[in-house]
Amino acid sequence: MIASDRTSVRSRFRYLLTLYPIPHTSYPIPHTLVAFFLVIVTFAASAQSRSLIMLKDKRGTSGTIANPSGFLSPRAVERRTKQHIQIDSSDLPVSAAYLQAIAAIPNVVILNVSKWLNQVCIRTTDAQALITIKALPFVKNTFSLAPRLPGTGQVIPFSPEPVTASIPAVNRLSATTANSLNYGNTIDQIHIHNGEYLHNQGFSGTGVHIAILDAGFFGYKTNPAFDSVRLQNRVLGEWDFVANEASVNEDNSHGMYCFSIMATNRPGAMVGSAPHAAFYLYRTEDAGSEYLVEEQNWVAAAERADSAGADMISSSLGYADFDNPVYNHTFLQRNGNTAIITIGADLAAKKGMIVMNSAGNSGAETGDAKFIACPADGDSVVAVGAVDINGRIAAFSSWGPNGAGKRKPNIVSVGQGTIIAGLDGSVSAGSGTSYANPNMAGLIACLWQAFPAFSNMQIMDAVQQSADRHASPDDRYGYGIPDFKKAFSILAAKSFKGQVTPVNCSGVISWSGTDNETMHYDLERRSGTETSFQTIASIKGKSRGFTSNNYTFTDALVSSLPAAYQYRIKQFLVDTTIIVLDTSFTVPGNCSATTGIAIAPNPFMQTINVRVQSRQSQKMSISLYSPAGQRLYYYETQTAGGLVAHTIPASGLAAGMYIITVRDNRKVLYSGKVVKGK
Repeated sequence: MIASDRTSVRSRFRYLLTLYPIPHTSYPIPHTLVAFFLVIVTFAASAQSRSLIMLKDKRGTSGTIANPSGFLSPRAVERRTKQHIQIDSSDLPVSAAYLQAIAAIPNVVILNVSKWLNQVCIRTTDAQALITIKALPFVKNTFSLAPRLPGTGQVIPFSPEPVTASIPAVNRLSATTANSLNYGNTIDQIHIHNGEYLHNQGFSGTGVHIAILDAGFFGYKTNPAFDSVRLQNRVLGEWDFVANEASVNEDNSHGMYCFSIMATNRPGAMVGSAPHAAFYLYRTEDAGSEYLVEEQNWVAAAERADSAGADMISSSLGYADFDNPVYNHTFLQRNGNTAIITIGADLAAKKGMIVMNSAGNSGAETGDAKFIACPADGDSVVAVGAVDINGRIAAFSSWGPNGAGKRKPNIVSVGQGTIIAGLDGSVSAGSGTSYANPNMAGLIACLWQAFPAFSNMQIMDAVQQSADRHASPDDRYGYGIPDFKKAFSILAAKSFKGQVTPVNCSGVISWSGTDNETMHYDLERRSGTETSFQTIASIKGKSRGFTSNNYTFTDALVSSLPAAYQYRIKQFLVDTTIIVLDTSFTVPGNCSATTGIAIAPNPFMQTINVRVQSRQSQKMSISLYSPAGQRLYYYETQTAGGLVAHTIPASGLAAGMYIITVRDNRKVLYSGKVVKGK
């Protein structure tokens, strides 16, 4: 079922109860349900035309775990390698010999195959064919999924078209020139998550591949809303798992609306949450009916997305109640481990993809009907509820938890009055968790673009940590409204690795951090006798892009007795500062015979801090020279010994190199170069 349908608020979604046997997984089959399973098969066989054939093994498969290139794309293998995911038997293709034997039986057509679950979806109205299939030695069981398709093959429109949005300018944020993208009418649904923070740094989904699983993408090939996607060839593939054909352009428009929320790039009118991502478009839902076959279609599409190398799945579908109530998923069966679609969704996440799904639109219902459906109940599935642009929960947004008591929904996004593209590309609006989900999925794609070294679960953990209710989640908002500025800072801090090591009489600070040339680090130090930190260096980021870089800084120290020092590193992101290192160590005594000198920061911007540790009474002077030898600054003092700390005001100096000299009453103690940054 389509999650934005408001004409049938109860979630008419599909589950294959706990009676369902799952090859290559750890989910047990309750023996008490076997008899019920047989009753369903016997009851439905004569009326059904689409059935599931469950296989015992994969004997004779054409693939090997040691050589996955025959069944997984390089991107799919790379995703597993990067996240330390082992290729296992669930990745291996279904035995071709088994498929040939099934296809050879008269009146049988194979519709699709699931290698993860080791099962085959067929179409036949021949009861004898099913008997013959069940007698094959490699067949575990058969299960009826749906009746024959309507004779016309036409899809019934699922819900009315959206009404053109009324968007008074006074009620909406201004799409200011401070943002790199001119969002137009979508500014509110982006800004509620600080999504523009990602876009302004160049993270708009480039290089991220998203598979959208839905009921159709009507007219997307001619809709002006998708001009840039088409011109840049960012639709990487499409398949209709309902009609078994290679086009999704002719069917229901629901998927097109969801697609537009992420992909549209029409400056001043509508810009999506991931306007530069690439997409796979898969039709798995038959909007004119509700049968278990659609769950099987979904799993087959998820497997295709995985094999092609997609990074994410965005699905605005869900299943609980069916046209034949014998298949319904009760609330207790929406437990994350029962439905075909949920098991498939969790397996997709196990393969390293981020799996996003709308929570459902049954929140205004009573009893068990108000709770989330499948696959939003999945343990590793990100269920997205709906709020308006002011952060108020939508009454229709389905409740959590799932049937096992797990927190759901995970997070929320704008799903009430969401800006979408109409059939003619005009700015329209619609409501449903269907629309909250792609808005969130697009922003998560942008975050993953920024931090590709993190796993799917690490990315989602940061998103949930950034949400406004993370400390006190509930059954409507989950962890709440994510803030991508916070999520960015969380991942930047997690990507930092650093340490301070004492080497002779120096503190050697070494670190790696994710940064670019617009960011910098301040190195700070505090001795055991000081009450505040002093900046000892300011280091500019190296990359033009946003990547991990390595740094080392040596801080010369002086101490007549063993002394404790505390070091801190601050990373300055775009209008955000985070402390990424805070550590202490002790420096041995007798580090210097006479004097220790530290000049920082270098490069400098506003001031230069000069610190001199002296053990005797002496006259001391500090001078700053231009490269040509002109003295620009002079300071003189008499010290009785101990620490002399002096700050040179330098904001008025031009960018470039300068020379600092420190003298006592007899000789030059120090002479070195410092640089004024731009």
